[in-house]
Amino acid sequence: MSEKNKNVDIPVCADMGCEVNVKGKKSKDDFNLRPEKSDFEKFVIKVIWVAFFVCFAIFLILTSENGRPVLRKDSIEMAMNVANWLVLSSHAGATSLIEFLATHLVSAMVPAFFLASAISTFFSKETIILTIGKKANPLVSYPIAAFAGAILTVCSCGVLPIFMSLLQSGAGIGPAITFLYASPAINLISIIYTWKILPGMLWARIFAVAFSAIFIGLIMQKLFANIADEFEHEEPEIKKSKRKPWQEGLFFLVLVLVMLTSTDLFQGLTSKVIPAEWFAARGSEMSVKTAEFSGKMLFVALEILAVIIILRSWFSWDETRKWLKRTWRQGGEILPMVILGVFFSGFLGGTSSIVSRLDMVADNSLTSNLISSFIGAMLYFGSIVGVNVVDLFMRWGMHAGPALALLLAGPSISLPSVMALTPIMGKKRTFAFLFLVVIFSAAMGMLFGSMGKI
Repeated sequence: MSEKNKNVDIPVCADMGCEVNVKGKKSKDDFNLRPEKSDFEKFVIKVIWVAFFVCFAIFLILTSENGRPVLRKDSIEMAMNVANWLVLSSHAGATSLIEFLATHLVSAMVPAFFLASAISTFFSKETIILTIGKKANPLVSYPIAAFAGAILTVCSCGVLPIFMSLLQSGAGIGPAITFLYASPAINLISIIYTWKILPGMLWARIFAVAFSAIFIGLIMQKLFANIADEFEHEEPEIKKSKRKPWQEGLFFLVLVLVMLTSTDLFQGLTSKVIPAEWFAARGSEMSVKTAEFSGKMLFVALEILAVIIILRSWFSWDETRKWLKRTWRQGGEILPMVILGVFFSGFLGGTSSIVSRLDMVADNSLTSNLISSFIGAMLYFGSIVGVNVVDLFMRWGMHAGPALALLLAGPSISLPSVMALTPIMGKKRTFAFLFLVVIFSAAMGMLFGSMGKI
């Protein structure tokens, strides 16, 4: 090989042609290839950063007078202000959490977990997948897709595997997108929680989610109808239940009764079962409250007994165990986040540090609704914890319209779900979905806000 040829590497050919790398000359990519740092270099960098923060902290806390270090007066005042803020905010957060645990946990959340887990355990998801398939009647498939999420308790990221399975099972992108948008916001637990915290926004949320989900799905179907052809279709088989429909229906009905009784919906009936005179020794006021509570617990106990009898009669032990394990798992996954969300929303409520920032969403203008909708679409915004956040913001002056826009956009999509959706649908379809979510959420917020504050 000649001296001239020694300086030339073997050409690297690609589809668009060949590139020749000449030794002694670096391409622009070569400058991005840096050698891995040694453990010693990493240690030195960490030490430098620690030294930087220590020195900066000294600057904030200490000063020098007559050649001696002394505490800065403004730093002491700042520390006392921070400590006072922490005390007030911690008390506010703890108060909100105690109130939630006392009034909402047992009376709504726990029964809702059992009911939601029963639906997701015993209801056939394969039926839903076939019902909203590509060949299904749109008048049937879109409403079912909008409300099918009631069987699940998922977030905007947790719904993605199910969305993928819908596309793989032959569902059109329209019904699949409808399901993707609606499921995180319209599941049973989030609806019950909205009813307890923001009762005036309950029906507006249900209608707005269903309406937006259906029309976003229709638009996506019109724009990108060919996406189903990109997936290998796996037609699921419908599994026949061992029980008769009326038996499962009775089981779910009793579970619904447990939840409704625990939320005092039948207080007019349960409060009259046990006489207040039985507890007269507690005083007039406490005797009435004790009698009402005892009557409610009596009804709940009878309903739970009916659930146990139905399970023993028509359900196997394996099915019952699966249901209880799923209830425990869902409760373990969701309740800690709810508790943290309630505490920190109350924590923030103990200070007015960001109240002034909410003046941009204090009216029902298009700008206010778009800002709220876009912020909700970017944040990882749980459908349950988000209720507390919206309730807090409304108490700080947020208008009802932007509040609903935030509550709609937040659970349906987030920055993590956008990143996860991109390899599934592609950039163009994903950002079209994001755009439609922001627009429809803002439009529903403006419509609701025009009807007056709740």
